Amino acid sequence: MAKTTSKEVAKFEGKGIIINHYTLRDPFTKWSKVKITLYTDRILFEFENKSIEAELKYIVDVGAELPRRAIEIAKSTLDDIKYYSSITIQLPDSDKDIIGFAPETSLYGKTLINSFLKKVFYLLLNKKEVKVQYGVIKGGSVDPSAKWEDGILVFAQRPVKKGLKVVNELILAVAVTSGRKPKVYNLFSNLESISLEQKTVENEELTVLEIKQMKDGETVTSYIYIPERERLFVLRYIATLTKYGKLVKNLLPKTEDELISQLASETWSGDRIKSEVEQLEPEEQEILTALYTGISSLELPNVMGLDVDEVERILDRLIDKGYLKLVRIRKETELTEKGRAITNYIISNF
Repeated sequence: MAKTTSKEVAKFEGKGIIINHYTLRDPFTKWSKVKITLYTDRILFEFENKSIEAELKYIVDVGAELPRRAIEIAKSTLDDIKYYSSITIQLPDSDKDIIGFAPETSLYGKTLINSFLKKVFYLLLNKKEVKVQYGVIKGGSVDPSAKWEDGILVFAQRPVKKGLKVVNELILAVAVTSGRKPKVYNLFSNLESISLEQKTVENEELTVLEIKQMKDGETVTSYIYIPERERLFVLRYIATLTKYGKLVKNLLPKTEDELISQLASETWSGDRIKSEVEQLEPEEQEILTALYTGISSLELPNVMGLDVDEVERILDRLIDKGYLKLVRIRKETELTEKGRAITNYIISNF
């Protein structure tokens, strides 16, 4: 890997974890000290006993939620990961590695993470080519002159209100490169909605983002085509570094936990799953819900206000019914696929 022209851009030091199909099954997987160094062409993760280096082109996701197992590991070792993020890489001929990272203490809040992520997104998105059709609909009226224009993603300085102060910050925008007059569209602020749509872009059917913004008291609708990898990064940027995260939540890839739960729910569906839930005692439903939300088996007596023996009897019943599996002899349990499906139904319907 050539390094002669590479320059250091940012560093992050805290605690981290490597998540893949192998480490999730390894009982010795834990959060440990990590130093992350971001260069102009690559990123380096240095753990106590392992280093991972990847060119930026091998980053496939930023800011994805960690699997529930990674959160449970942190709880079991009392690691403070109230605020965390992740970077997912996939090297050639390798499976994906999700590297979760968090500051040493949550006292720092999100500041350290967001400062580092801004630089990551800058390197991944700045000057990437896009096509934009700005202001197609304004206040309900279609503008027939709105054409597709060639552009690039840029980070432009804009005044941003921070509490009582207004400061200049670099924010993601679109600079138009076609035509005689240079233009910069501030597409990712004052957002009302974002959705994925199919549009004909220069005689080609493509997936684009439909962006609705409030401008001067009226809704302005624009469309932007961004290649798939960069589109994900733009959505993650909005989700992690702006106040519009809820608008893009349904456009983001489902986490591994959500996919497993969805698959199980599809298998255990309709009258069958309803019948299973109706046969559960209220305490059994409460315990399944508590485990589903990340509370460990050992925390259940205090959370539910029951004595240890009673909780263990309920856990035994849930294991016998196939909703839980025993992972350690001292009644440490985790939900099975059937258990996740049942609990997902309970949370969604009660």
